[in-house]
Amino acid sequence: MQTKKIIIFGDSFADPSPNHGTSTTAWYEYFENDYDITNHALSGTGPHYSFKKYYDFITNEIKKEDYILIFLLSGEDRIDFPDVGSYSFDNEESWWVEKPSLRTQNKAYYEFFKKEIDFLFLTMHDELKWFNLKNIGFLYMNSILLNMKTIVFYALKNSYCIKEPNKLNNSNFYLYPTELESISHEEFIDFEEGVDIKDENIRRNHFSQENHIILYENIKKMINNDYTHIPFVKNICKLKK
Repeated sequence: MQTKKIIIFGDSFADPSPNHGTSTTAWYEYFENDYDITNHALSGTGPHYSFKKYYDFITNEIKKEDYILIFLLSGEDRIDFPDVGSYSFDNEESWWVEKPSLRTQNKAYYEFFKKEIDFLFLTMHDELKWFNLKNIGFLYMNSILLNMKTIVFYALKNSYCIKEPNKLNNSNFYLYPTELESISHEEFIDFEEGVDIKDENIRRNHFSQENHIILYENIKKMINNDYTHIPFVKNICKLKK
């Protein structure tokens, strides 16, 4: 019997790193009984990082139709130089993401090459703003050409809004209509835009156990071309001020 396979690309919403002592079972772990899972997700990364992994996969994997592909398309402002950084569309410059876990030598690399990095991204400014819409189109095309079931969750920093994502949906492709970040924020009773959520040690992959289960159940439905969704739970916890 042929083993069914799932391959995942994305950021912290699917990062399989240790769960910081919580007892939460992540949504992707529920698939392990029925699928061979390859998970390339890494916290703090963006589409530039994920597509490097994706390009390697579509270039080197022979039987791509054996896979179900789940792509968590994080913000196009997350750029990929050593460790992690972001690009500000408003200020038109890059900035370093301060995290204790990041290596100091890579911060030195960023500071030394900041002018060159900013020049590159200023030159590519408009391309970056539309980057994720092009990425969605690329994933859609490959789902057809490679005959590979593809499920996409996306984030758009661009002001453009996909008003009718269901127009792209078919038996090989599904674009989820709601950003995972919004679902995560709606778990909080007292969430306000602009508030920095320090929940890495509280909610694994930014979800409660209830919503990990619901996300798993919803993706399972998507795999079977059932695009009706189980509602996610809301207002179940409070931010720690």
